Amino acid sequence: MRFFIDEDLSPSLTAQCHAAGYDATCSRDRGRLGGKDHEVAELCITEDRILVTNNAFDFLALAREKGLHPDLIFLPLATKDQEQIWTKAAIEEIGRLAKAAGVDPADLMINSVLEVDEDGSCEHFEHP
Repeated sequence: MRFFIDEDLSPSLTAQCHAAGYDATCSRDRGRLGGKDHEVAELCITEDRILVTNNAFDFLALAREKGLHPDLIFLPLATKDQEQIWTKAAIEEIGRLAKAAGVDPADLMINSVLEVDEDGSCEHFEHP
């Protein structure tokens, strides 16, 4: 799996993804601070990256427009430390679901969303 951390979250989340063995980049490191949502969505589609953001409303609409997308992970807005905890929970949940389904984690996430709640619970659903 490959992740893109949106600018509304801490760029330190890339290290969390790297520690789990995954490729990750962020808006800051890609020179995309202040970039438009549709440009971020295009980049994620082109590079087959899962977008990690707290901007659910706009990105769900963009994913619906595009049809095929590599996935979205939504985290609540919180402190950097809490974002780290929730990102780890999301990665672990993806791994657990993929193992249970007998598929690669990246394949599990195509056209789906993983939403992390403030209590750390995760909900996975197809979209669109």
